[in-house]
Amino acid sequence: MTGMNAWLFVHSEEIPPAIKPYRDFQKEKKLDSNDFSGAVFEGKFYAPGDFKQLETMPTRAEIYAKLLGTLNSPASSLVGTIQAPARELVMLLKAYVQKLEEESGGGQ
Repeated sequence: MTGMNAWLFVHSEEIPPAIKPYRDFQKEKKLDSNDFSGAVFEGKFYAPGDFKQLETMPTRAEIYAKLLGTLNSPASSLVGTIQAPARELVMLLKAYVQKLEEESGGGQ
């Protein structure tokens, strides 16, 4: 390796937030945006052309949120389907009570 060299060590699994300060430094110093030799993450080597994949990787919290949203959607639909008959019965009973109140109030 020749020229200026820098090493970026990240001690978490949140890669995009860790890379942002480096990218800000590149912009501030007007450095070439592809001035690195590569990266290693979880035992896999990423060539300079593959580095974008690491930068756009979702955080663990984003992955969990998407997973929970996916898992929650069918459950919400099931609950709505199960509650629908009871909801309809309650609405029917309310309408019947209202009708009886109107009939008894109108006769006095």
